[in-house]
Amino acid sequence: MRISILFSTLLTFSLQTPFSMANVFETGAYCRPLDSFMPIAPQVDPLDDPESTQIYADDVLIQEHEGISTFRGNVILQRFGQLLTANTVVYARDLDTADAENDFTYWSDQFVVSGEQLQLRPYDQGEMHRAHYWLPAYRGRGFAETVYQDSTTQARLFDSSYTTCDPQREVWTLKAKESRLDLKENVGYSKNVTLRFFNIPVFYTPYLSYPLTSDRKTGFLAPNFGSSNEVGTEFSIPFYWNLNPSYDLTLTPRLMSRRGLLMKGEFRYLTDSMEGSIKAEYLPHDRVSSEDRKLLSLRNQGTLWQGSPWYTDLVYDYTSDERYFEELGYNLTAASTTHLEQRGDLYYMGYGWLGLLRLQRFQTLDRNPLARPYGRLPQLLLQTKLPEFNRQFNIAAHVELARFDRDIEIQPDVTGNRADIKLALSYPWRNASGFFVPQLSARYTHYSLDNERNPEQTTESRLLYTFSTDAGLFFEREQTLFNHALLHTLEPRIYYRYTPFKEQSELPIFDTAEYDLSFGQLFRDNRYSGADRIDDGHQITLALSSRLLDAQTGQDYVRASLGEIFYLNDPKVTLPGIPILTDSSSSTVAELSAQLSRYWSASGSVRWNRYDENLEYSVWRLRYKRDQAHLFNVAYRFRQSTGLEQTDVSGYWPLASSRWRVIGRWNYSLRDRKDIELFAGLEYESCCWAMRGIVRRYLTNIEGDHLNGIFFQIELKGLGGLGRKAEALLETTIPGFEDRF
Repeated sequence: MRISILFSTLLTFSLQTPFSMANVFETGAYCRPLDSFMPIAPQVDPLDDPESTQIYADDVLIQEHEGISTFRGNVILQRFGQLLTANTVVYARDLDTADAENDFTYWSDQFVVSGEQLQLRPYDQGEMHRAHYWLPAYRGRGFAETVYQDSTTQARLFDSSYTTCDPQREVWTLKAKESRLDLKENVGYSKNVTLRFFNIPVFYTPYLSYPLTSDRKTGFLAPNFGSSNEVGTEFSIPFYWNLNPSYDLTLTPRLMSRRGLLMKGEFRYLTDSMEGSIKAEYLPHDRVSSEDRKLLSLRNQGTLWQGSPWYTDLVYDYTSDERYFEELGYNLTAASTTHLEQRGDLYYMGYGWLGLLRLQRFQTLDRNPLARPYGRLPQLLLQTKLPEFNRQFNIAAHVELARFDRDIEIQPDVTGNRADIKLALSYPWRNASGFFVPQLSARYTHYSLDNERNPEQTTESRLLYTFSTDAGLFFEREQTLFNHALLHTLEPRIYYRYTPFKEQSELPIFDTAEYDLSFGQLFRDNRYSGADRIDDGHQITLALSSRLLDAQTGQDYVRASLGEIFYLNDPKVTLPGIPILTDSSSSTVAELSAQLSRYWSASGSVRWNRYDENLEYSVWRLRYKRDQAHLFNVAYRFRQSTGLEQTDVSGYWPLASSRWRVIGRWNYSLRDRKDIELFAGLEYESCCWAMRGIVRRYLTNIEGDHLNGIFFQIELKGLGGLGRKAEALLETTIPGFEDRF
């Protein structure tokens, strides 16, 4: 007798949805335990032979001439780790059928079924009537009026239902009039499918096909809807097309009441050697701007062939206009996009070295022509990737050849070629109590320029060397605080660097900018990124760090760092428009992080100019996180050079009832007295469904224009979701947020 296949068909059907595959989730605290309304399996001893079948009964009647055996009273059939109980089981030898009459219950590792009648037939056929089922791993349950198994791979279900809610509290139910399951092709077909929400029909389809496994299948995905000032009320429903196991296509019509119909497509592919995607959006005749709007995005990563040392990385983004993301984007990150990268990289990973060939340019969405960066057309880079050996000489090399170009009709400026070669020799000495790393490097840079204001001066070159020494000590002592063993460290560090002065004001600025001074930047051998400037640093950095650690686990409870650069001469190298440094030292940089308690943590960073006696930069953060449902963040940011001064408060917290939670963020500019982003929302969650509503107002551009938007989302657990999803917004704007939907 094969009873497992019959029940597995019912299990397989019950896990499918019209929108997506069911997701495994933990049993919620808001619903009754599943075993409180699910039959409990009787306790029986395991079989000595797992392939044998054993039947227990109070009484058995064997009718030898008719070939019928009837088992009555507390019948238990045990086979293959499965249990079947019934009041009566009748086995007909000639017909090879087994009937469970007057109710039956069946248990396996995955599901439990209880019904009125069960018949097992030869050739892996059978049927059962009025069957209730439970799925412990999914906390799902349902009912089927009749189930027919036609073969090991074919089954039919009539008048079936599925939900993850408690009895008498069925918030949602999925019902199908008739279904056919093909376990060979792993596909199912249903007719007259209805989704009922609070017993109200909210979705109906006369025909539906769906996968019976986690494999992808062509069909519609969950629809999204929302509202904002720029697009009005919007609705979209993606259609997923499973073209091949290695590639697929998603087409999404996005209907916006204010703008029109935008079509979006995404093609994804995955091979043995590479993966990538092609995304495109097209809005014909925007009702507001009266223009066609377009967006194209390409991504590709991988090797040229499997096992190849050649790697590729392609990024190409293009849009038809400067305000595309601002007006049609979903979030603040997209709305603030100023440059779109168009880049193709070809890497070669050799033993101990790396080669790179790059083509790169940018589409600038910023209306300021000075904001247009140079393109590298092309760039060739060779550099060593050798492991560092302690107390031995280590050599490193970096060679770059690049062509820098831009549209000189928009922004007349110099273009040209640059060759940059850097060699470094070091001898590190490290042990448990400290380190000492002297290094000598030489750097040669050569320019061949076009469009130079002085046509006679088309080449420039520069040769400089840098000597540096980085040294530090580690002191530690054991301490006890509140009967807890701690380790307190004191870590002084000194860094010396010398680079002679060389006039560089005639050199162009292709890709160079000054690093923002932080604690980590105190130990760089050049305060500029890129090769167009090498500062004449004759300086000493003094720094001190201290940590308080758990003596057993090594966890940091407190970490504090303080440092400053002292200039032994007046630096003369600078960028155009930036005044020369005249102070004898840099600003003082301090960083602090602390685990105040099990749930509270804090961090901060400060940069203080003691000559002007003012604060240049300050960031402070305080966080409370007890679990996924209890999160609170407070932050303050200040930057004198840009006039930025902001507060940022965000959180995620349950109300009096643990089913309800509030969620929100308030990012406020103190200087402008204006909200940068403000949203607030409510969430409700039970074990079988959840909903989330968010009202949002956010700044879209430097002119101070705001947009208003609404996110509303319903999640039927074990089925799928409806509405405009807000996970990406919440994970980006609320530090520490973990989505529970």
